Amino acid sequence: MDGRARGGTARIREVLAWRDVQVVVGFFCAAQLLDGLTTYIALSSHRFTETNPLLGSLLDSHPLAALGVKLVLAALVVTALLRLPIRWRLRLTVITLFAAVSLVAPLANVLRLAGG
Repeated sequence: MDGRARGGTARIREVLAWRDVQVVVGFFCAAQLLDGLTTYIALSSHRFTETNPLLGSLLDSHPLAALGVKLVLAALVVTALLRLPIRWRLRLTVITLFAAVSLVAPLANVLRLAGG
């Protein structure tokens, strides 16, 4: 591993050592899982269709693979956010915004499923 990669890994470990960052990253990951789960439930009901052109065909043929792709993308986003060379308070704010925005899709899915 070269020095640059080691430095990025060290930065991620350092940032993840903070409890508030752990909570917000966990919140973001949970929102991503909820999005995948509620999307799967909505599509399984056959009342809805996927409008995401990137994952639509994958969701139709291999729903678990689509969830895997979604989780890999979420991990890449978290890694990028944790590696940003910005102050911890700004980083925490940015990750919190990503987490909050990530809740929109699962909440919308739940409302649609409930008929709201």
